[in-house]
Amino acid sequence: MKKLVTSAVLIFFIVLLSATGQSVAQDTAVPEVVKKHIEMLQSGSAKQKIIAARNLGGIGAEALPAVQQLIERLDSPERHKSLMKKILNVVTVFGNFGPYVSDECRQSLIRIGKPAVIPLTNALLNHPRSGVRRNVAVALGEIADVESVDSLIAALRTDSDHDVRSCSAEALGKMSERWLIDLLGNAVQGLIEALQSEYPDVRRSAAHALGELEALEAAPFLIKSLRIYGKDSDAGHALYKISGQRLGDDPQKWEDWWNANKPE
Repeated sequence: MKKLVTSAVLIFFIVLLSATGQSVAQDTAVPEVVKKHIEMLQSGSAKQKIIAARNLGGIGAEALPAVQQLIERLDSPERHKSLMKKILNVVTVFGNFGPYVSDECRQSLIRIGKPAVIPLTNALLNHPRSGVRRNVAVALGEIADVESVDSLIAALRTDSDHDVRSCSAEALGKMSERWLIDLLGNAVQGLIEALQSEYPDVRRSAAHALGELEALEAAPFLIKSLRIYGKDSDAGHALYKISGQRLGDDPQKWEDWWNANKPE
């Protein structure tokens, strides 16, 4: 019995040492400068967090271990103001100065780029805070990696926050800067569905995105949106982007154009 207990204890310590060794090995794989900036993001002042975020963006792919920390601060209300700017805030209504931690973290993620796409898409679909998801959608639009399209479509269709849905629509529109529409899967269909949203900002963002994508198949749905919601739908401008025709916000003119030019 004593031998059995001794063996069990020995095995326990071997496993513990092995796990500790793996942890240390994984930790040492993170560059020291990245570790330093992660620590600043976790416990530094607003100014230190801003500096850390800027530096991480400059490091690029090697800053991947810091991506989750950057994501967590995408809705941070923290802001750095120098003493002079604090004084200006007191003496003038135009003194609302100072960068936000959240803005710097978003810009850092954009600069890190493709290596950050997977954790960003995971956050878009799963993060509990809508402010984080909204800024994630904005960052993904700026990165414009085709691997994020499906997640953006899912957020556009199902997110509980209409601001997140609106930002997801805008992000899909930005994909046209790098990718042909044929590579964007169901983006057009998702945006067409969003034209029926109860929220005006979602409808406008969807219309704008369809215009950026030059999605001809969306024309009849944009015309319908223009009839229902008028010029505030932004559908007229989207139709101009798609067709090159300057027909303003008159849905009948667009209907006549579509009947004369729609594919057989």
